[in-house]
Amino acid sequence: MKLKSERFSLRILLAIVLCATASFSAAAEKVNLDPIAERLAVHVRKAGTKLVAVADFLDADGQPSDLGWYLASKLSDKLQGRSEGFRLLNRGQLLDSKVTTEDIASAESLKRIADSWGVAAVVIGTVAISAQHYLVTATLHRASDGLAIVTLSQSVPHTQVLDLLSPAGLDAEARNPELPGANGVDVPACAHCPNPEYSEEGRRAGITSAWVILTVTVSRKGNAIKIKRSKDAGYGFTEKAIEVVSDWKFRPAGRDGTPVPVIVPVEVRFSST
Repeated sequence: MKLKSERFSLRILLAIVLCATASFSAAAEKVNLDPIAERLAVHVRKAGTKLVAVADFLDADGQPSDLGWYLASKLSDKLQGRSEGFRLLNRGQLLDSKVTTEDIASAESLKRIADSWGVAAVVIGTVAISAQHYLVTATLHRASDGLAIVTLSQSVPHTQVLDLLSPAGLDAEARNPELPGANGVDVPACAHCPNPEYSEEGRRAGITSAWVILTVTVSRKGNAIKIKRSKDAGYGFTEKAIEVVSDWKFRPAGRDGTPVPVIVPVEVRFSST
């Protein structure tokens, strides 16, 4: 349940347009990572590892992505719920949860990263995209020597949120959006923008306020068709912002009355007071 004292505000930064608060949106389509989380938890316990962290996943080319960040966060959440016998480091505590292909290939680099996070093992993964699904591959590495304890894979169906975070976005319109204020293009405005839920991680950590900035591509029909992180608040706030903005409806931007796709920064603020 959402506390009555919790509130949120947003503004499309280029337009400085406030959106009135409304009821919660329908829950975002869930990403089911239970199978891979269950198997990983078994191997963590078998290895006797007491503290584990999940790093951002890389794409098939070894590059960081918002899609990989989101899936790593969701896997971390699922592992947290299965952490009997070990602890999972909250990703909100990491100043930087990124790794590189060079880090993965180097036992020294992995040890340095694990030591900086204060963990005994690190889960590192990749996300490959196909027309049918996303393939999530996660490897549990021991921190002391970089040994890969186990590598597991799971296919994940396409969902709206995952597709919005993918490099191509949801629609071909995401490839060449206009900029509001340029060439006679006006700005979109919120038509239906429900509140996000307050982050449970943030509440448990005693965080009373947070703000997230997303870069959102809005289609000619007024739907979000691509989302990127610009300011990540950690502690689950950014995930909550992305999930709710994925369902928002905008009055589309236009040029001379003709709707055009545009890219705009959107700020979502959270407060528990």
